Amino acid sequence: MKVKMFCELFFSVMFFLSCQSSENPVPQFAVDFCIPLNNAQYSALQNAGGYAYVTGGVRGIFVYCLSPGEYYAYDRCCTFNITDSALVYDTKKHCLMHRDTTTNCMSQFSPLLQGAVAQGPAQYPLKKYQTELTSNGQLRIYNDIYAK
Repeated sequence: MKVKMFCELFFSVMFFLSCQSSENPVPQFAVDFCIPLNNAQYSALQNAGGYAYVTGGVRGIFVYCLSPGEYYAYDRCCTFNITDSALVYDTKKHCLMHRDTTTNCMSQFSPLLQGAVAQGPAQYPLKKYQTELTSNGQLRIYNDIYAK
């Protein structure tokens, strides 16, 4: 009898856990815009390791140049506590994080590893946006929110 109760309880808990959402907690916002890479404001994006902050998404978007022609774009919203302020890039640690150590995010994210959690309690990577170079030298940043 105890074994049967244990099995029922075990499978009930497993069913409950499997029904919980495993999606990134950062809300979906439509993103589709271009930035002119020849603009002085974005000149850092012409070199490997260069980055820029642009408006859009939930807390703004971080754009990183891995190499000329290869770009990553991530929402600056912490996936551990989405109500925190925008993440900033630490050039010494090569991570997106909060400079304020009292923040609730307490996590660091690596733009080089697809926005993966590098340190801290966050369980989800940064929300990533797609990028592409247009024929007229602009960087398009977008998601397929309406394509689903």
